[in-house]
Amino acid sequence: MAVVFLKDISTTNLLMAYNNHFVKFYSDTDDKVPVNCRILGIGISPIIIYPHPDGSFLFNLSDYVKSDINTNNFADNLVTEFNSLDAETFTYDVSDNAFLNPTVTFTINFTDNTFESETRTLKFLSGVEQLETYKKNEIIISESNYLILSPVATRTNNVTNIYYWEGYPFEFSFYTNFPDDEFKLINTSNALDYSFLAKGNITSVFLSDGKTDVTIEDFLPLVVGRNVLRFEHNTELQEPILNIYKQDTDCGIYIKFLNKYGRWNYWLLSENHFRNRNSRYFSELENDFSNLEDTISPKIQSGKSAQDSLRCIYERMTLEQKLILESILDSPKIYYFTGERFTRAEINDWIEVSLKTNSLNITKPNTNLYTIELELELPERYMQRL
Repeated sequence: MAVVFLKDISTTNLLMAYNNHFVKFYSDTDDKVPVNCRILGIGISPIIIYPHPDGSFLFNLSDYVKSDINTNNFADNLVTEFNSLDAETFTYDVSDNAFLNPTVTFTINFTDNTFESETRTLKFLSGVEQLETYKKNEIIISESNYLILSPVATRTNNVTNIYYWEGYPFEFSFYTNFPDDEFKLINTSNALDYSFLAKGNITSVFLSDGKTDVTIEDFLPLVVGRNVLRFEHNTELQEPILNIYKQDTDCGIYIKFLNKYGRWNYWLLSENHFRNRNSRYFSELENDFSNLEDTISPKIQSGKSAQDSLRCIYERMTLEQKLILESILDSPKIYYFTGERFTRAEINDWIEVSLKTNSLNITKPNTNLYTIELELELPERYMQRL
């Protein structure tokens, strides 16, 4: 006899760490009384849960998975180094803090000091799905061998659109069941292809670090406009379709933000923006201890606090462009690029900012073009104060 799952969890699908993952199970062994269940494989120490009156156990893995998968507060600390003669320098393993592959053991202990165990090896992505898109099946196909980690296009579950501005650092990430294998990227827009090496379950492919003399186009050229890329593994064409729209380069406010699948989307906002600075006195101290004729400062100001914000706009967006940029409202991490266009980006060229905008009109009737305004709040300014 054994542990029986009334509500099991998939061992083949890619699971989203920030959604619920309930399991319900019991022992079908007769004449055994369960005392507790010991769960190992997630969390720092064993988890002990106790049975319902009918002898079954109910457990949600979500909180423990979230604490295990996110150990760096979504920070991006990856350092890249490209070589125009080595295609392998354009792919990187970014599985840490994005992917978790635990083997979870459920052990039911009985009053007679015996036990029964069952294990599940699971695959978690540092991502989340929403109820509406899940019901509409506008989500990535979680059982596929390759998955692009960016929101899928409307009314699809295998087409992804991303936008690339030449002269700025840019990457896209994917999940694969073949973390150490070669994969071929086929650009069907110009009939060119190139084989790259995956570096982990979550692999990032960098198109550029900002410099234009060393880019992925040394191996896989792109056309201006739409590039339709397909993955191939062992001569077998894979499901995802990746549309890379190579944009005319321009100046502007360049940002990257963590998307719902735990990796980065990039966007170039208009160069025409407002910079606002808000300041206030920090605190004041009482100093009214003299007669009128001897008083100069009845209050002593201890200093000021101040913070800048950037009010940016992107106009004439298509529906698919809007789908990407509007997701910044849900993003837990946003970076603003302070480096120069056409020069190699260093990790210190990015600073973390917060989104001051708390609402967007994301649906507008009788229009095919959209405008999005965002206000990004920069870190608090360093000030002279007591």
